[in-house]
Amino acid sequence: MADYLLEIGTEELPAGYIPEAQAKLQQAIEEGLRAAPLHFTATRSYSTPRRLTVIVEGIADKQETTFKKQKGPPVERSFEADGKPNKQALGFAERNGLKVEELAREKVGDVEYLFANVTTAGKPTAEVLAPIVLKAISQLPAERAMRWGHSEFKFSRPIRWIVSLLGNDVVPVQLDNLKSGRESAGHRILAPGKVTISNADKYAQELRKAFVIVDSAERKKIIEEQVTKLANERGGVPKQLKGSLLEEVVHITEWPSALVGEFEKEYLDLPDTLIETVMVHHQRYFPVKDKNAKETEKVNKNDLLPFFIAVVNNDKKEAQSIIKQGNERVLRARLADGRFFYFDDQKTKLSARSEALKQLTFQEGLGSYADKVERVKKLAKHVAGKLQLKQQMAEHVETTVSLCKLDLVCNLVRELPELQGYVGSWYAEQEGAAPEVVTAIASHYSPRSTDDTIPKDTVGMLTAVVDKLDNLVGLFAIGKKPSGSSDPYALRRQAQGIIDISIDGLKAYPIDITDVLQQAFDGVAPQIAAWSDKQPKHKRKELDRSKTLSELSEFINQRLKTKLLDLGAEREIVDAVMDARDPLANIPDTVLRCTCVGDLIASDGGLDLIRAGVRVGKILGADSPDQVDPALFQNDAERTLWEIFNRDVVKNLPDCQDVIRTSDKAEYERLLAVLRSLTTPVNDFFDNVMVNDNDQKLRNNRHGMLRQIDRYFTSVADFPKLQSLLL
Repeated sequence: MADYLLEIGTEELPAGYIPEAQAKLQQAIEEGLRAAPLHFTATRSYSTPRRLTVIVEGIADKQETTFKKQKGPPVERSFEADGKPNKQALGFAERNGLKVEELAREKVGDVEYLFANVTTAGKPTAEVLAPIVLKAISQLPAERAMRWGHSEFKFSRPIRWIVSLLGNDVVPVQLDNLKSGRESAGHRILAPGKVTISNADKYAQELRKAFVIVDSAERKKIIEEQVTKLANERGGVPKQLKGSLLEEVVHITEWPSALVGEFEKEYLDLPDTLIETVMVHHQRYFPVKDKNAKETEKVNKNDLLPFFIAVVNNDKKEAQSIIKQGNERVLRARLADGRFFYFDDQKTKLSARSEALKQLTFQEGLGSYADKVERVKKLAKHVAGKLQLKQQMAEHVETTVSLCKLDLVCNLVRELPELQGYVGSWYAEQEGAAPEVVTAIASHYSPRSTDDTIPKDTVGMLTAVVDKLDNLVGLFAIGKKPSGSSDPYALRRQAQGIIDISIDGLKAYPIDITDVLQQAFDGVAPQIAAWSDKQPKHKRKELDRSKTLSELSEFINQRLKTKLLDLGAEREIVDAVMDARDPLANIPDTVLRCTCVGDLIASDGGLDLIRAGVRVGKILGADSPDQVDPALFQNDAERTLWEIFNRDVVKNLPDCQDVIRTSDKAEYERLLAVLRSLTTPVNDFFDNVMVNDNDQKLRNNRHGMLRQIDRYFTSVADFPKLQSLLL
């Protein structure tokens, strides 16, 4: 047994592509080895901007010998009258690499069949690896796939070398005109040229000598330690060290080295978010925060130090001095531009920019941003009425909606689009807006990315939900919904944001998402129709209210289901709760019911109640009536069930809809506790009563009683969906 090394050397790969490609290559190699089959102990993978690597540990010297028993045609249909094999027998034998006389005969039941017992001797590993490697490379996802030279092969970046070593020996792999060998490449600047790799064991060591650290986890640790050390030496702590910036820097360096740059203190009078945006999004620098600064939720805060930390791909002192000067010069220019736009924008009041917003198109078919603001204002007013918001909060939401898009026509946002929302909040604060409005203008876009959190303020959360719902409805209505992995308008993230905000932030303000979707569609439909009428026939949009709303509900429900599973609910519980009634009508209530059903299952006797609920719900059909005439009862089991149901359940819970309206955990727990008294009489009823009696009146009467009982079960969950948990 030996170790196998595969390294695919490329031009610099996009940083965001590398982690996925590394994982996919490792997975594809493992799948190929198992399919071969080739036994191996384990695999590990590495990556740098210029290489993707997989090492297979303990790979067998050859394939396993396989034995296959293949059933063929019946013997009586395989031979002519004179005993000679016919086409069926000859074809079956040929397909299995045997002669007819080598086929076995075996009875299956009363029929005798031909069987091919095929033994395939394993090939040496070196002969098997090449097709596995080529298939794995071809399966890798490609970001902006390209061809190079005369090759027809496409990949994210040109492939320049392939290292393929089994133990100390080269395993031949040929990709078009490129042949594998043992020569890798060192650091492009610090050790340009070829690096000869001995074997998998010495791979990382030999490349380290050429200033390449192949393990991204090691590079990440080095960067974290260096950046933290440099920040601490200057009385600060690094920011953005746990998010996507760190991951990007890891995947653009092979020999990372952190250095400190400085900028003029006069720029610290700018909002921190402006400075950080320039540093992070445009320069990939780590900002440095004053370690003595107090934590605050203010939008416009100033706690940065006049330093930045850059991670470069070169640790030579003479080079770093030049790199430092260049980075400082670029940052200084960008901050100067930001400073100019920041103060120049404030010469015009935010509220005076409404006319300019009419000239900014939101989306073709959906009007301008001014049109969008008017739609969202109507939605916000509708939601405020439904939730019975206090007057001051409702006014804050309305003001936020009126102001939150106005910064899109400011020069600073045109220069730095990542600052939309923040810029509006800064200018609103300068103009004396209420603190709740200032905070909400900045937060209503959140979560802006996977690194971001939901808004922390209620006004911002309410604004965010109605704004995102308007985006979803409008874009779905004009056919811009996501497809496959394509989601140019980030609608998946917006839908997930609505779910996260509803669950983690707006428990006290449960928005009826289904209702708002309907209101939003009715708001946008006339606008789309008016636009469509003016278009050439091929560009017109046929609006389908029912289909659009159905697709949107399914789209959002998929994310809700994933969220509930992530919160620890079992899949059966999630399905049962979501199917009982519209889960989007009150998302916090949906979460609450999942919790209560989970607690019920874990409790003593809980499964007995689940079983009773399953039996009640499973026998009912969509057309089952709900009328009951006690005079039609035929035996004691149905009389007893009806009596206990009315005595213990109806008397204590006259209307199960009260529980739905309160969405209180204690009320759901009380409901389930009351229903426990039905466990025994329900079982006795099903054991002693023919529910689906031939007599239509008796059948309807029994279904009517079960329907009334089921209303209480269904107020929590669709219990038949829980049946698999009883097995």
